[in-house]
Amino acid sequence: MNYNPDEPPRRGRPRRVSDDERRRTIVKAAHEAFVEQGFARTTTAIIAARARVSKRSIYEFFDDKTELFAAVIQGNRHLILDLPRPAEEELPMLDTLVRIFRLDIDEQAEREREAILNLIARESTQFPDLSDYLYENNILRAREELIEWLLVQARQGRMVVDDPLVHAGMLMDIVFGALLPRRRLANRSERVMRIDHIKKRLAIFLRGIRTEDQR
Repeated sequence: MNYNPDEPPRRGRPRRVSDDERRRTIVKAAHEAFVEQGFARTTTAIIAARARVSKRSIYEFFDDKTELFAAVIQGNRHLILDLPRPAEEELPMLDTLVRIFRLDIDEQAEREREAILNLIARESTQFPDLSDYLYENNILRAREELIEWLLVQARQGRMVVDDPLVHAGMLMDIVFGALLPRRRLANRSERVMRIDHIKKRLAIFLRGIRTEDQR
């Protein structure tokens, strides 16, 4: 068959999009919509338009908007907490906590984390049932994961843990309380200072519970 350069190229078959890819596109669109407009104002029609799919396509993967919201949080859990830790990890305790709470991420990831934390805090306050759904379905279990990690450290003799629930709560207050500012940080230097202050507070916490590093 001879090639004719004057003939327009024939179009091939349109690329088939996998179910996994469609689902990721929908979750990404939902994430953007929830952050910008909130849970109440975001509709499946808005999400479908952003994802360039039909509403029917959304319901092929998700029963309702609550399940879709949970998928958004689930997909961003890595920005909130990095647990469990590698079994062979032998870092100083402060360095381990820095990694657990993702205090070493770059600025772009830091902004993404700030957005997801604000989304969780805002929508959980306005919609308690939504918060209950996230906890009941193990989407949010930072406290439980921290408790499990603390108990492992105690069993290994690296930390004295009198009350793991209280200790986990203190760690969450130290870190997440600082990562949810009352005002938007103006520049990079303020973000660097915030992380530095969190690390100093974690160091004070560790001195108070007698870690192996200080023995």
